[in-house]
Amino acid sequence: MSFAIRSGMLASLTASGLVSGISLAACAGAGPGPGTPAVDLRVLVRLVQPSADAAAISAAASQQARVPVTYAAAASPTLHALALHCQSAAQCETAIGRLRSAGGVYAAVEIEGRKKATP
Repeated sequence: MSFAIRSGMLASLTASGLVSGISLAACAGAGPGPGTPAVDLRVLVRLVQPSADAAAISAAASQQARVPVTYAAAASPTLHALALHCQSAAQCETAIGRLRSAGGVYAAVEIEGRKKATP
């Protein structure tokens, strides 16, 4: 296979990848659909046992809170920022209550103070 043919194939693959990427970006920017969380609430959790495993921390929080949770940042091995993704503010309040009731896992759960409602 000659270099010209390889270059043409690469250009074709790159162009199709670019079109796919643009299509995907357009879908991602289309706004929330049915079932998409409407409230993102950041919380700070102080763990009873130190951990640096972001995936485990967010998975455990999601299981306990019963809402999707993403990991945001660590301030220390015991203090971590998480984002709760809820359908409503009331659902987030309930989720925070669930986290606070897990005293064996969380020494403290505090609202960071930045609620974000998506249109």
